[in-house]
Amino acid sequence: MKGNNKLYLVLLCVFIFSCSSENKKDIKDSENSYKIFRQENLGWKSRQVMHFSNDIQYRATEVPIEYYLLKNMGSENLQLIDSLSKKYALERIIEFEFEHINNADLLKAEYTSMDYDKSVMYMAATIKNDFVAVTESNDTIPCSGVQFERHFKVSPFKRVLLYFGGIPANENIQLIYRDRLFNNGIFKYKFNEIPFKT
Repeated sequence: MKGNNKLYLVLLCVFIFSCSSENKKDIKDSENSYKIFRQENLGWKSRQVMHFSNDIQYRATEVPIEYYLLKNMGSENLQLIDSLSKKYALERIIEFEFEHINNADLLKAEYTSMDYDKSVMYMAATIKNDFVAVTESNDTIPCSGVQFERHFKVSPFKRVLLYFGGIPANENIQLIYRDRLFNNGIFKYKFNEIPFKT
């Protein structure tokens, strides 16, 4: 009889522990789901900052890492998304767009003084040297990478994704762009709000 009581006690402990672990996992998944739901309703992106020069609109938008993680990985494994967002907490992504007032293709030689292929290559790699981020503590962070989104003349704008690393998570930044592609000078984009982090 005492052996049965011990067996019941062991089984009860195992059952309680497994329920407790499962509840913790369910609670964590619920919290992550709520954060994502809240983010989708608030809007992913921070305030967009724009400048206009010589018929070209220059737009910069800071976007949280979580947006791209969810976009590329889906929302099935929210714990992985949460883990990766913590791992890359010091990273920043900025969407930068160029758009002509008449929706003209800005990579043509008449706008860039380069042939079309060289303009595409410039957007795909060299343009990263034209951007720096300045933190509130006056650190100047060079752009560590760029991705040119090819739209193949479907959309009226050209977009590059800019990547910056080593920026404290709670600091606002200012993006500085020296326009060597269209030769329209220097533009400064002050982001007064940090995009919502899940």
